Amino acid sequence: MKKRILLADPSKELLRQILHGPEHQLYQFETATSGHECLEKIEKFAPDLIVIDLLLPEIHGIEILRRLKNSPQKKKIGLILTSVQAMIQNYHAALEAGADYFLQKPFEIDHLYAILARYFEGALTPAPFPGKGSLVEKPEEHFIPHLHPHTSHIKFWGTRGSNPVSGQEYIRYGGNTPCLEVRHKNDLVIIDAGTGIRALGDVDAIRKAKAIHLIIGHTHWDHIIGFPFFAPLYNPDCHVTIWSPIGFEKPTKELFTEMLGYAYFPVRLDDIRAKLTFKDIQEGVPFSIGEIQVNSHYAYHPGATLCFKLKVAGKTFGYATDNEILMGYYGNPAEITKDHPLFSSCASLVKFFKECDFLVHEAQYFPDEYEEKVGWGHSSIGNATALIKHAGIKEWIITHHDPAHTDEDLQHKLQVHHEMLEVCKHTCRIRMAFDGLSIPL
Repeated sequence: MKKRILLADPSKELLRQILHGPEHQLYQFETATSGHECLEKIEKFAPDLIVIDLLLPEIHGIEILRRLKNSPQKKKIGLILTSVQAMIQNYHAALEAGADYFLQKPFEIDHLYAILARYFEGALTPAPFPGKGSLVEKPEEHFIPHLHPHTSHIKFWGTRGSNPVSGQEYIRYGGNTPCLEVRHKNDLVIIDAGTGIRALGDVDAIRKAKAIHLIIGHTHWDHIIGFPFFAPLYNPDCHVTIWSPIGFEKPTKELFTEMLGYAYFPVRLDDIRAKLTFKDIQEGVPFSIGEIQVNSHYAYHPGATLCFKLKVAGKTFGYATDNEILMGYYGNPAEITKDHPLFSSCASLVKFFKECDFLVHEAQYFPDEYEEKVGWGHSSIGNATALIKHAGIKEWIITHHDPAHTDEDLQHKLQVHHEMLEVCKHTCRIRMAFDGLSIPL
């Protein structure tokens, strides 16, 4: 009489191949594709051997094995467990539960039939795991993709607004004030000289750089306070060009001279060893630094403050750390349409950012906080979202975090951003910038 074998596997194609195997006529087969069907076939078909997949739908293969071994009438039925998951935990669990063999998938049909023959001859023993003869064969080679070096990137060295912070509540996002590195081949542009610029200046390649362009969006303390601690300033072989907006008070050079007075700092501006050149930025007039193109637009912030749009390596991105869009508006951002009376106040800026692949833009305040901070020069989440929607931004990187907002606050804030975008029916990838975030261009 032919030996009866129950094949339990979710793959109908594998079942078909086994049923048409080289010695199929030697056995009587029955098939099942789920756990419940397998149990039914065990009762009706009374197999001598079961070949079962570990992850059989509805009932796990180990569970069916356990039920067999706990039944006095069925515990002598043989069982070969098959699986694509050749993990040592599964291997030991199967053998300890009473399986006769653990067969890794995929397998050759001829190999399966050889195992069946050995079982019925009483000569089947489990293959060892691991080591020589392991279920998992040693690969001839490992595929490792070729890693293309990025010659262009931006990196955040400071993402905190107003003043630096420190402590365990600020570990995730960091506490340095604004500083952004923009790198393209040999061209280096730094935007803002907040406290983050100190760590940037300690990077060996930056410390030894021969030419650095520093762009100052405005001269509030949080954007310039790291300037005296920037190591390349003390390298006589370095030429640092400082770009800044034309202010309505004092020129940037004069402000830096006063900041580096002996009453505040032991090194005066005239004592700095690097060659310094100060250049004015005229709003709306593009300029180039090597292959990096820079344009500017006035931001809604006290004093002469600029936000920027840069074209680097085929990408265009905007950068606005201090920008109070739709000042004094507390309502639903979805109600800010192009016909809304307030829209005209930001229409020019919307147009400026329209072509950006991504936008780095602040949203410093929760909606309920903004009521107490109107006129401070920073946006609420909702008002910034309206700008993102109308500019058609598909990726928004949020920066200039409020110093009062801990890591936990910023995680909650990220959820509020998602909700605001949903209210505005605008699809946009968003993420919180953090000190050390690097983005290839």
